Amino acid sequence: MDKAQRKKFIRLVYAKTLRYFAIALVFSAILASFYGDRLHFVFALCALGGVFLAWGWFTYLYATGMRLPGWKTKPGKKKVPYILRKEKQKMHKPAFAMDNDDFDDDLVHATTAREEEFSKPWREKARVFSRILCAVLLFLVSFVIKP
Repeated sequence: MDKAQRKKFIRLVYAKTLRYFAIALVFSAILASFYGDRLHFVFALCALGGVFLAWGWFTYLYATGMRLPGWKTKPGKKKVPYILRKEKQKMHKPAFAMDNDDFDDDLVHATTAREEEFSKPWREKARVFSRILCAVLLFLVSFVIKP
């Protein structure tokens, strides 16, 4: 892996980690708002940290070849950026489901990091690293907040 690919790999891990982290923070805040207590926010952060740690571990096991019986993988459909599509149509995607490839203003190849640019083992490594890094961030935030 050369230097440019390594930078794109780090950007991919960074983007995935922050996406997971933002989703976990919002979910924890919503859960804590039901109880009206900061202690439940810390508990939710720790619980989600454990969930992301387990999810990263199961992703690692899947990447190393462990398969559960009855689970089959389906090949993914390749995404084409909106600007490169032949038939441009109105997108019916919600904003939270959009990626940086869906916008016309951020199609510089130096800043985007797509999963399709990497081989399958590197994609799996990026998923494992991002989920475990998100778990570590959630644990750190939960330790910093005093209930």
